[in-house]
This record gives sequence, C-alpha cells and structure tokens, in this order.
Amino acid sequence: MTTASPDGLFTRLGSAHDAISFAGFVLGAGAIGLIVAIYAYEVTMRYFFVAPTMWASDFVSFLLLFSVFLVMPWLTREGGHVAVTLLPDMLPERLGVLFLRLGWLAGAAACLWAAWISFQENIVLFERGTATLTVVRFPKWALTAVITYGLLNSGLYFARLAIAGANGVQGDGGRHA
Repeated sequence: MTTASPDGLFTRLGSAHDAISFAGFVLGAGAIGLIVAIYAYEVTMRYFFVAPTMWASDFVSFLLLFSVFLVMPWLTREGGHVAVTLLPDMLPERLGVLFLRLGWLAGAAACLWAAWISFQENIVLFERGTATLTVVRFPKWALTAVITYGLLNSGLYFARLAIAGANGVQGDGGRHA
C-alpha cells in the first residue's frame, strides 16, 4: 500500500483551486457580456420603443458584483492585482523576494479576515431572509456569498504566493520587471 505524499496532495489541491478560480473567471467574464447585452436591450427599448425596462438596472448591479468578485481570484493568481514593487525591485534579490513574500502574507491575512467577516454576514442575512430592496428582489446572502468567494480565494492565492513564491503559482505574482 502506498501513501500519498504531502507534495502530491498540495499539487492536486492547487490544481483544483486553479480550476475553480478559472471557472469563476469565465463566469465573471460572462457577467460582463450580459451587462453589455442588458444595456443594449435597455437602450433599444427605452429610445426606440419608448418602453424602458424596470429590471435592467437591478440585474446590471448584481452582475457587476459577480464580475468583480468571480474574476478577482484569477487575477490575483495571475499577478493582476495592484502591486507596488518599487522597494523590492531596488533591494538585492533575496531581500526583495522576502519583502514580496511578506506583502503576499499581509494580502492573505487581509483577504482571509475580510472573507471571515463576509461569511459571518452571509449567515446573518440567510437566517433573517433578507432580500434586496430592488424591483427584482434577490436574497442578499447570495450576493454576499460571491463576495466571500472572491475574498477567500484571493486570500488563498496570496497565501500560496507567500509560501511557495511566484514559482508555486502561475503568473508572476505581482512582480513586474
């Protein structure tokens, strides 16, 4: 009987994390496409048929939230987050990498802490059955769950960067030469 090595387990977990995040990226990109289509429909209905929709603005707001927080983990993975690397770039490479890893660790802590707060709010909103105050009523917990997803997975990518460095996650991890 063979036992799975921790490295193999972490590799599989990282691959699963990447696959989930890429699926979120695709859904977030799709949300942007839907926003464009809804606005085009709204403009057509409003100005050509003098029959504006009542729901378009609500859906655009929801889809904008989805697009931001579904795409955020993949952008973190790819180093698409805001990264000011002036000091690490000016330091000797070893010290610069240490500074980057400390920054990634701080990013992980901030995102994971915010995800925990968001998760607690998800529970409260679910238990209360709170819905949006919009024409199209939507459960608020479903919206805040997307926020939790984005923060949690970005935090996990920052943690992966802090532990393994840019070699452990695809992309350049925010270090731009």
